[in-house]
Amino acid sequence: MKYEAVIGLEIHCELKTKTKIFCGCATGFGAEQNTHVCPVCLGLPGVLPTVNKRVVEFGIKAGLATNCTINKYSKFDRKNYYYPDLPKNWQTSQYDLPIAEHGWVDIDVDGEKKRIRLTRIHMEEDAGKLVHSGTHVRHRQPVSRHHMFYFQISDSFKTLSVVIQRIVCANFNGNV
Repeated sequence: MKYEAVIGLEIHCELKTKTKIFCGCATGFGAEQNTHVCPVCLGLPGVLPTVNKRVVEFGIKAGLATNCTINKYSKFDRKNYYYPDLPKNWQTSQYDLPIAEHGWVDIDVDGEKKRIRLTRIHMEEDAGKLVHSGTHVRHRQPVSRHHMFYFQISDSFKTLSVVIQRIVCANFNGNV
């Protein structure tokens, strides 16, 4: 049988902003856990998030650097799912109308130029972080004794995702 190895990736980038994507909380690391949070980060009822201008600027710059079309109109969507470190039960992200799309990056592979196509660059907030510790064994299964929820990074600046549409392996002969 002949096969072609095709790989798609979604790469997340942390942006160097002073505040989070939808609120004014600081993004600096090293502070005591859960001190850089506010009602917007936690998704409390009645809050109104406001997008960070620097995040939008970084999204446009990334789009220009990767030959993308910069959309004149983009929007955020709610990606609804339950996960313990996501206090709102949704993630604010871009899907059908991202900030940039249809780009490419040229790379050199063994002296030959290969074009890597990008589907889109979109902005999104990060979830929190779960840390499990104090593991013991119960019924032959490891179980954590302590569960810590860190919301310091929720609504964080890890907000730029680059979706690579297709990478074809150059040296894959396709025989299985």
